Amino acid sequence: NPTGTAHSADALAALAEIAERHGAVVISDEIHAPLVAQGVNFTPFLTAGASAARVAFTVTSASKAYNLAGLKCALMVTADDAPTGVVRGLNPEVEWRTGLFGALAGVAAFDEASDAWLDALRAALAHNRALLTRLLAEKLPRAVYREPDAGYLAWIDVSAYGWSDDPATLLRHRAKVALHHGPEFGAPGAGYVRLNFGCSPELLTEAVERIAAFADSEWRA
Repeated sequence: NPTGTAHSADALAALAEIAERHGAVVISDEIHAPLVAQGVNFTPFLTAGASAARVAFTVTSASKAYNLAGLKCALMVTADDAPTGVVRGLNPEVEWRTGLFGALAGVAAFDEASDAWLDALRAALAHNRALLTRLLAEKLPRAVYREPDAGYLAWIDVSAYGWSDDPATLLRHRAKVALHHGPEFGAPGAGYVRLNFGCSPELLTEAVERIAAFADSEWRA
């Protein structure tokens, strides 16, 4: 989900019903859930109806919202006897290899005492989300961008600039800005880049200005 979309409850329920009908399993990665934008409704997949509970496993962690990835601790959540049995039957090493510091940090992160810190982070991300919208409109007007519903990653279509199917490679060398490669997310990602705006407003502004300067130099050439 490189677009950062928070899918509706109805869409999730429909997906769960399709999965159940065809004997498929859904693994719902909800690691960005704590970073849902203000005013956006987030529906945990397991709450999207009886079918969802029967076919799904939710995976999540404090690592994205609280920057704890290196401590190696995650959660797998179920809501029905069958998937719960699968989790209980996993190799014990899955649990043993959890980092102790990661577990302790995860408990602290999800505690109510951390809510004020998370609220401040979400406010900062909201500022950068809107700042990126303005910067792209002013400096890269041919770029197509929809603000994500959650997280700190922007999915940007820059195909109108003709920078190949993988513009991130070109921009890293010519604009000196490192972006995620759109095609890594499949064929529809051709011409796209993914930008991390979880940084200072100054750094975000500099990144867009560097890309815009490269675009302007190409136009003049």
